[in-house]
Amino acid sequence: MAVKKLKAKLSRLEEIALILEGENQEIEASIKLFEEGMKLVKECTGDLDSLEGKILVLIDGEEKDFEGRIS
Repeated sequence: MAVKKLKAKLSRLEEIALILEGENQEIEASIKLFEEGMKLVKECTGDLDSLEGKILVLIDGEEKDFEGRIS
């Protein structure tokens, strides 16, 4: 379920980026979208950190990075 929520957040971030790249945005609306995007970035970072921790626990009990090296 955590992965689905992360995917939804990333999808919304993509939507926000596309909207902000458009030329017809009012400043106030752009600021609100930017704030929403920054909040989502922080949430996604936390989600990814949590998932990374779970992955590290699952790799034979050894802490390895994603390239397989022992850290």
